[in-house]
Amino acid sequence: MMQRATYAILIPLLLLLGVVDVAASDSRPTVRAAFSRDSVEVGDRVELILDIDKDRAAQIGIPRFDDALSGEQRRALQRRKAKMSSYEEYDEDLFELIAEEPLDTISEEGRKLHLRKRYHLAVMETGAIPMRPAILYFERNRETPDTIYVDDTLMLYVRSYAELDTTLFLKADPASQQGFGVDRELASEYLEDDGLYELKTLPFIFAEIRDYVTYGAIIAVLLALVVWVAVVMLRRWLAHRATMVKPVVKLPAHIVANKALVELNNRKLWQNGKFKQYYTSLASILRVYISDRWAIGALEMTTDEIISALVEVDIAVKSRSDLVALLRMADMVKFAKAEPDAEENELNYTRAYYFVENTKLLDEEKNEGKSDITIETNIED
Repeated sequence: MMQRATYAILIPLLLLLGVVDVAASDSRPTVRAAFSRDSVEVGDRVELILDIDKDRAAQIGIPRFDDALSGEQRRALQRRKAKMSSYEEYDEDLFELIAEEPLDTISEEGRKLHLRKRYHLAVMETGAIPMRPAILYFERNRETPDTIYVDDTLMLYVRSYAELDTTLFLKADPASQQGFGVDRELASEYLEDDGLYELKTLPFIFAEIRDYVTYGAIIAVLLALVVWVAVVMLRRWLAHRATMVKPVVKLPAHIVANKALVELNNRKLWQNGKFKQYYTSLASILRVYISDRWAIGALEMTTDEIISALVEVDIAVKSRSDLVALLRMADMVKFAKAEPDAEENELNYTRAYYFVENTKLLDEEKNEGKSDITIETNIED
């Protein structure tokens, strides 16, 4: 009877403990992992996939590669890892993180969540690489998290490129000038065993040099643009230099007037009945001369204004009277349509010429002892 009472107490107790244990195990997350490929070559990319089943209320931690962290985050992680002896992170020397996708919810079943985490990695070592991914489980009433590993260790097989040493394939060859040659059969066999092909049979892959071609094309275009700009600037500078005109030295007022008088005489205006044009030109030549010689605005002045402006100027009486007579005659022809005879026309031309000669600006040394040239003295000579 005593034994039956004991069993009657123990059996319900054991059943209760089993239910508690099952409930506790159901609340713990589970993790599975797999590589997208089980074998790659060194430098290839591979995807690591973590599938996590957890309760909606369970708190977990997903491992991250150091390459995805800042310097301060990396140091903080190292400090936390020092306190978590059971936490293991993926070896950063074996893999390089290319991209990391955010944690994704695949499905929901009541309180159960199916999550997925993806890592895009580049393989940096060769050989068989073992990996046992894990997550952190932050259980209630525990100071440190628990580490939950996948059930089976993952294996990734990484093949290496053959480091070809040509001295391994040399053989004696008396026909060769060097006395040895390459054993092509041995080299082909070695390359075939390693899963590679002879270099001469490898196809050309543009993608391998695409970046170099792109950068080279950009640099070539920039250099061509610089050369073109330099050529354009040089041509403009040469054209500007060719069209540059040296500063014109202003001729003395009397030389300009004398040249104009000679040109006027050669035109034979009054001889052809063009009295107005002749005297207008003759008066204009003297007005320009007076403006340049004494800085008087004679071009905009009337005859009386010119005579008044020259009152303060040191001019011989004969030269002054000749100028007045010439300007008065020019006004008569222009406004009264007078037609002087040939002798009067010649006389006025002579007056203009000697007015310029007797009033031109010369060095003082050349003017010493020189008297004015008059019409009368010229005729007597």
